[in-house]
Parts: sequence; structure tokens; C-alpha cells
Amino acid sequence: MASCNVHKSLVQEHNVFTLSPKQPKEGVHKHILYFHGGAYVQSFARPHWDFLSLLVNKTCCTITAPDYPLAPAHTYEQTFAVVSELYRNLINKVNPNEFILMGDSAGGGLALALAQLMKNQNTPQPRQLILLSPWLDLSLTNPVIKDIDPSDLFLGVDGLKLAGKAYAGNTSPDHYLMSPINGPLEGLGRISIFMGSREILVADARKLKEIAKAKGIPLNYYEYEGMFHTWMLLNLPESKKAKKLIMELINQP
Repeated sequence: MASCNVHKSLVQEHNVFTLSPKQPKEGVHKHILYFHGGAYVQSFARPHWDFLSLLVNKTCCTITAPDYPLAPAHTYEQTFAVVSELYRNLINKVNPNEFILMGDSAGGGLALALAQLMKNQNTPQPRQLILLSPWLDLSLTNPVIKDIDPSDLFLGVDGLKLAGKAYAGNTSPDHYLMSPINGPLEGLGRISIFMGSREILVADARKLKEIAKAKGIPLNYYEYEGMFHTWMLLNLPESKKAKKLIMELINQP
């Protein structure tokens, strides 16, 4: 990541990386809090860093990305202790209108759940949430999943359920902090979701879209035909189109 500045700090003994442009753009103060995917059991992978550095260099935003606690060594309780503290630290420094929550896969679910928790605790909301292939329901009981499962080349229901169980600990995985599809959507920042039609998680993303529609809550939903899990982090033609749209969202006033 020589293309941008990287600063490392600690929150509750967990590394937090802050990426910023080497040549800041005057008047641009967008700040993204980004949560990586990995089914709550894996840390950053190379595509995450490539994606984040691209966003920094193309939009001149600053990105904070924590190496949050992972299962099985930790449960969601330790994860939320870290990300909640980090969120409050940032929201006291960053104008909420310039603040964006973003994440991919499990990190996308974590981003939405954290926004819901902050809303319930009367903490200011980010301007928007950008969720990339988010894992919205740890239970994976949506009946549509079984129809999509044969076409998903990367995710398996059984493996995800094991990871989710470890992350949930002794708490029901239906709790909104782990399954934000069950949490409130009212009063959150503007939500945008990017999905591929060949990933099992698209079933719950479609469901969330319908829940939002029924409640009259605006939600930007982008589903790309034939795409797989977290494809937008790669360099496929469809990935480049999605990245362009993501950057347009980031740049919106």
C-alpha cells in the first residue's frame, strides 16, 4: 500500500489501520469506517487492501479499517466492544455528513448491525452505509437459499453456520447484532447494497430490500447477474463498473 499513507493504532489491543491520501484534495473530508469480510473467522486478505487503497486514491477519502476480534477466540460481544468504541471515537472527530460505514460479507452485516446499535443508543448516524455482499442473517434459514446454493461456487451453508455459531457464542444468531435483517431500518443513513445473483447471501439481501420497500425506506439495490460473492473487490469488468458506482456514492454530497 505504498500508494497511500498508513497509520496503525490500537483499540482495546486490536490493530486499527487508517489509510489516507498522500496528496489530500482541498475540501474533501469523507471518512469511511470499513469492516472486512471473512465469515467472522478470517482477517484481511490482499483484495481488501487493493480495494481500499484504490478508494483512497480515487476519491481522496480517509479509511479506517479495524482488525476486529474474530471467532472462535472471540464472540460478537468482544467484536462490538471494539467497533463501538472505534465508531464513537470517529463520530466525535468526523462530521456525520462526511462519515460512511462500509463492509463486505460479514463486514457488511457488521456495518449494518453497528449502525442499528448506534441508532438504538442515540448516537449520530453515518451519512450512508455501503454494503458489499453483506451477510445479513446468520441463521441462513431463508428457503430461497437452497435454490441458489448449487450456483454458489464459494460459500457453503454448513460452513457458514459453523462460523456463525462460533461468533454468536451463547446468544441466539437471530439477534439483530448478528442478523441485522432483524434489526431496525428506520432512522439509519442511506443504504446501498451490492450483490451478485450467484451468491447464497443474495436471498436475504433481496428480502431486506422488500422489507425496506414495505416500510417506505429508500434503499439503493444493485444486483449483478452471474456474479459471485464479493466479486466487486476484484478486477473483472463487472467489478470495475461496481467500483465506479461505489466511488460515485462516496463522492455524493
